[in-house]
Amino acid sequence: MFYQLILLFLLGTSNIVWNSNTIAIIDDSNSVFNIGKSGTYFIDADKNLSFDTISSDLYAKRFRPLNRNYLQFGLVKGNVWIRTDIAIRTTSNMPILLEINTPRLQYLDIYLPNLYENQVQAELGGARPYNNRPIKAPHYVFNIPTNSPPVFTLYLKLSSDLPINAKIELKTLSQMSLDAQKNLTFTGILIGILITLFVCNVFFFIKTSHPMYLIYSGLLIGITALHLSIHDQISAFFPDQINIQERIYNLAALSCLCAIVFFSRLYIDTKNYLPRIDKALLIIGSINALFAVVFTLSPEQINIVILSSMVVITLTLLTIHAVAAFIYKVPFSGYYLVARLILLIGHFAWILSVYGIIPSAMLLEWGLTITIIIEAMIHFTGIIAQTTPLLQRHAHRTKHSQTEIADLLSDLSSRLRRQVNIIGGDFTHLEQAATSNETRLFLSSSLTANNNLKNLIERIDLLNDVRENSPPEQSYPIPLDQLIDNAYNNVQRLDQDNALIEINSNKTAQVEILQHASILQHLIESLVQEFKHFTDQVLTLDITRHDLNREGITILELSCYPLPKRIHTSTASFDLGMHYITLLIQHIEGEMQISESNHYRRIDIQLPIRAHIRPANSEIGQHNHFDIILFGQTDHDLQKALTLLQSHINKIEHFTTLESLLDYLELPTKRESGSIILVFDNGGHIPHVTQQRLLPLMRHEDQCLLISNNVKMSLDYAKKLGFDELIACSELESQLQQRISRLIQKGERLRSTSLSRIKPLRKTP
Repeated sequence: MFYQLILLFLLGTSNIVWNSNTIAIIDDSNSVFNIGKSGTYFIDADKNLSFDTISSDLYAKRFRPLNRNYLQFGLVKGNVWIRTDIAIRTTSNMPILLEINTPRLQYLDIYLPNLYENQVQAELGGARPYNNRPIKAPHYVFNIPTNSPPVFTLYLKLSSDLPINAKIELKTLSQMSLDAQKNLTFTGILIGILITLFVCNVFFFIKTSHPMYLIYSGLLIGITALHLSIHDQISAFFPDQINIQERIYNLAALSCLCAIVFFSRLYIDTKNYLPRIDKALLIIGSINALFAVVFTLSPEQINIVILSSMVVITLTLLTIHAVAAFIYKVPFSGYYLVARLILLIGHFAWILSVYGIIPSAMLLEWGLTITIIIEAMIHFTGIIAQTTPLLQRHAHRTKHSQTEIADLLSDLSSRLRRQVNIIGGDFTHLEQAATSNETRLFLSSSLTANNNLKNLIERIDLLNDVRENSPPEQSYPIPLDQLIDNAYNNVQRLDQDNALIEINSNKTAQVEILQHASILQHLIESLVQEFKHFTDQVLTLDITRHDLNREGITILELSCYPLPKRIHTSTASFDLGMHYITLLIQHIEGEMQISESNHYRRIDIQLPIRAHIRPANSEIGQHNHFDIILFGQTDHDLQKALTLLQSHINKIEHFTTLESLLDYLELPTKRESGSIILVFDNGGHIPHVTQQRLLPLMRHEDQCLLISNNVKMSLDYAKKLGFDELIACSELESQLQQRISRLIQKGERLRSTSLSRIKPLRKTP
């Protein structure tokens, strides 16, 4: 039974071979004939056989039948010889043409030994100039001579370092015209879709100025060039250049790949959502851009398999990126994942057709372009969803115009301000009538909440001004150190969570801000308020000024770390948190970057600020030392403070009785130095009584710091008693040095300011 099956298989195979046509015939009933049905082929692996040798009887027996419509040989290191017999039996004088549709073939020679013996009749191919073609057409077309015998033999020699794919047909002139018209119509439809997408994309770029749309436009242009290069419709523009089709194909393919990589970064916003993958995409895109130049300048120097491998690897990595974005629920990642999967599958199938694994002429000619167009339309749908509020889930919330939103914010601010003023007045009367410490503590907490409401009103006002591009005017320079102090004091005044905040400044002395001072102060306050921790973890804000340039612009760098996990990087929502911070940064034309290192996240902001340096006053420089005075009974906390202050160059005095301190401060006009007074809440004395006795004897620049172990004491209440700062005894080691330095800087500014400036009142509707 087994032998019978083998015999049946051999008989079937032989019948297929013998039943196939052995001659290509064009007559009145057949206007087209595929050479693959009648031709035979032979591969000269060494490329050393001449036409006389190939056409001899010895090698005629080595030709094997093709017996397939579309010829796909893949990568062949030698010459592929194709031989067929042709018979022309038409009664009309219609020209008969030989059409060889072989994308990216480098060498093609045509021989007619019955007419011209061993002379080559046409030397075509991408490695030869376009002017070599006897008939100028996208495909290689050869006119069969009219004086040909009834039956003659045709030889074709194909050679290329690229995969060899060919569709060889005999056609009448009318049939070729019909086929060319169909191809041009289909090409026109595809390019029309690309142009439509391009015009819409340009419209979005003009409206939003987002670079994503610019890169998307480049991708669409690259797709068009790639399609035209596959169909060899560009070589006619460079008639004397060789390998122009391959160069443009390589440039278009790798440019599209590079554009897809950089487009993916912006489409998914990997810089904020997936920062590690973002760096990998930057490297991948740069490598593709580099190889695009190399493959364009010297396509013959590098194996085409490397280019195919680069494309496959890049698309695979982009698909992994899409899956990761979808898993982490990045906005609009669903569109991106579908587009990546379609492109990966479509390109993989197209690569298989290029190397002859899937024999399909339709897939080879049109598959890649159609796949990329489908992918582009999916991206376009996602772009519409991101750009057009009507297609978003909460569209009804964003249908109002910018003017309506501005009017709403202004009205909301006015209504809140009136109620806050009423509440604040009531608290003032209640505070005067309060007798017990517990009642005062509750009132202090309520006042802090009222201050937070006032701060929200200020945010709404500033947000409205920024959105209307009419920020508050600044009529005079403001010292940068004073601005930082004001921001820090406001944060302490508004704090309801006992958050630990550390602000470090570098190269900010004698710098005066000439523009956007109020926005900068609000930005510092918002950073601290939004990023503060509700645990014992300290939030650190480093403020560093870089050198001025000739235009008086300085770069102010703000680094805030570690960021809490609750902070998200998406600015899609309209809120007074991250969106508000981003809007302030954009208004000042700054840059923001969120990074992760050493297992903590940080935000780095660079702001261009107009500023100048106020020269130091020589007189003040000679008397810039402040005396540090400690008042309180000697205990563990006071001893710790003395130990911490040993490294200070300032004069240090310690008094245990209020009378001796008052005697020391008597006649303040005769004292040469200012004083930083540290009042310890110990020994039975009452802080506010002490401050009332000290205040008449304090100079304008003197500062008073309360150090208390009373956990119910708040900064806001301490300032109401007349103190400039407050430190808990448990914070001495971490906060004392910083607070004293800040108070000294504040005292220096008060000393150098002859008259206090009054901030103009805000105009309210």
